[in-house]
Amino acid sequence: MNTRLSNLTPIRSRENILKDEQHEPHHQRRTKIVCSINEKTCEIDIIREMLKAGANALSINTAYTHDRRQYEKLKMIRDQLEQELDHTIPINMMLQGKITRIGHLRQPEIYLKKGNIIRITQDNKVIGDENIICVDQDELFTQAKVGDQIFIDYGQIVLNIKALETDQEAKQILMEKYPDLYPTEAMFRNSIFEQDKSEKSKLQSKSSLSSENSRGGSSTQLQSKKQKYIDQIIQNKKQKLATKSLIVFICEIEQNCLMRPFKPLFITNRTKEQKQTIKQSDDSDEEIETQITSKDINDFTIAKRLDFDSITLSNVSRPEEVHELKHLLGSSTNIQIFVRITTQEGINNFDKIMEIADGCIIARAYLATWAQIEDVVQMQHDMILNCRKLVKPVLISTQILESMLTQTNPTFAEMGDIADVVEQHIDGIMLSGETTYGNHPIKVVQALARISTNIEMHTRLQYQGIFQIKIQENPIASIIAQNAIENAYSLRVKLILLFTTGETALSLSKLHAPCPIVAVTAKKTIARNLNIVNGVIPFLVGSLVGIEQLTPRILENFKQKGWIKQGDYIISISGLFGTQEGIINQMTILLI
Repeated sequence: MNTRLSNLTPIRSRENILKDEQHEPHHQRRTKIVCSINEKTCEIDIIREMLKAGANALSINTAYTHDRRQYEKLKMIRDQLEQELDHTIPINMMLQGKITRIGHLRQPEIYLKKGNIIRITQDNKVIGDENIICVDQDELFTQAKVGDQIFIDYGQIVLNIKALETDQEAKQILMEKYPDLYPTEAMFRNSIFEQDKSEKSKLQSKSSLSSENSRGGSSTQLQSKKQKYIDQIIQNKKQKLATKSLIVFICEIEQNCLMRPFKPLFITNRTKEQKQTIKQSDDSDEEIETQITSKDINDFTIAKRLDFDSITLSNVSRPEEVHELKHLLGSSTNIQIFVRITTQEGINNFDKIMEIADGCIIARAYLATWAQIEDVVQMQHDMILNCRKLVKPVLISTQILESMLTQTNPTFAEMGDIADVVEQHIDGIMLSGETTYGNHPIKVVQALARISTNIEMHTRLQYQGIFQIKIQENPIASIIAQNAIENAYSLRVKLILLFTTGETALSLSKLHAPCPIVAVTAKKTIARNLNIVNGVIPFLVGSLVGIEQLTPRILENFKQKGWIKQGDYIISISGLFGTQEGIINQMTILLI
C-alpha cells in the first residue's frame, strides 16, 4: 500500500463529529430558541425532544390552530415537562389579527406551475388544491382588483389577478368542480340514501313485531316522511347557495413554486390614489381601526385562563393598539404583551410602541413584502439596537431554517444569517414552519442550537462603557447593572448571581454581560419570562428570604454542572429596593 495513503486520517462520519462536540468545554448558550407548536407537534414526546435539543420556550399561532382543545393540551404538556425536566417553560400565544391567510390544502405541499390558472374564493369550506384556494378574510375582495398582484408566503408565490368571475359563474364552477361541497340534487339524494341504510335496517327490525299489513303501512309512511325531509334539506341548501354572494378571483401563476397551508397573503400594486389615502390616514385624528378581532378576544381569554406567559399582537402599527389589548386583558394579569412589527407605519412608530409593549418579534419576511430586501436587513439591525436601548426583549422570526422543512442540513446562507443575528445579541430566534409542519422538527432545533453555540464561542464580547440603556423606574438598577458589567469584564467573572424581580436581569443582558446571568427568583412567572432573555438562566426558589444561606447552595449547584470552579470570581447582586430616602443595595464580588 502507498505509505502516503496509509498515513491519511480516516474520514469520520458526521454522527461521530457531533458526538465529540458534546464533550467539548462547557459553554452555556446565550441565544434562546422559541419553537412554534401546532396540532401536528403538540405531543409530549415531540416537545420533550425539542426541549432536550435546546428549545427554551414554546409558541402557538392561533392562525394555525382551529381546535381550541390544543391550548389545554399544550398547557398540560408544559406543566408535566416542567416537573420532569426541572426548569421553567414559557408559552407564547400569537394572535392571528387581521392578517389574511389561505386555508386548508388537500396536501401539505402543492406544486403550482407557471402560467396555470388558480382561483381564490372567500368560501372557507373549499379545501385548496392546484386549481382553487380559499382565504380567511373577506377584506381581500374589497381591496384587490383586476391587475393587482397577490403575494403568498412572503412573496414565494406571486399571482396576477386576471379576471373576476360573476356571482353565478362562480357558483356554477364551484358546483361543477367540487361536487363534494356543492352536490347536485341526485348526488345529495344518493348520499342521504347511503347514510340512512343502517337506520333503515334498525327500523325494519323493530317493525317486524307488527303485522304484515301494519308493517307495510308504517314503511310507506316512514318513506314519505323521509322524502319530505330530504326535499326540505335540498331546498334549504339551494336557497343558501342562491342567497350567498360569492366572489372568485381568476389568477395566473407567475412562477413555479410550492404552496403550503395557512400562509399569509398580501396585495401589491395598489393605485396611487389608494397609497395616498393610506398615507394621509397615518396622520389623521380619526378613530383608529382595531387590529383585534373577536377571534383574538376569544383566544387570549383562553390564554389568560390557562396561565400562558405572553401574547403576541400581530401587525402592530400604532401604540394605541397595544393600549387596547392591555385594556381588554385587564390589570389583574401578569401576561406580557409582545408586538410583531410588519408595516412601514410600525417601523415609524417603533419607539412609541416599544415604550408600552413588553417585547418585540421582528417578522422580517412580512417587512420584505413591501420594502426592498436589502433595506429589511438595516431595519432588523435598527430594531435590535433600539430594543437594547429600551431594555426590551427582541426576537426574530420567519425564514430561519426554511431549507430544513424537507432537508436534514441547513444551507450556508442560513447559517450566515443566524450568525449575523447572534452577533447582534438577539434575545431569541423563533422557529415557525420548521417545527410545525416541517419534516424534521427535532433536527432543526439541534442545528440552530449548534450554530448559535458555535458562533457565540468564537465571538468575543467587548466592554462598551459608553453604551447607555434607558433609565427604568428604578434608575439604581441601571447604575448597579453598569457597575457590575464593568467589574465582570475587568475581573473576567465567570458568573453573575442575581436575586431579582426581573428588571435588573434585563439591564445586565442588554449591557452584554460576558458571562451567564443566573436570575434567582421566587416567582414562576418571572422565571418563565426570563427564559427568553439573552444570557439569562432563571433559577426558581421557594423564597428569597435568607439570601446568605441560599448563595452557597446555588453556587455549589453550578460547581457540579461545571460552570464555575475554584479560583473563579463571582458577582452577587441582591437587595435592590427603592425608598424616598435612598436606595438599599448590595453588590458583592466573591472569589470561589
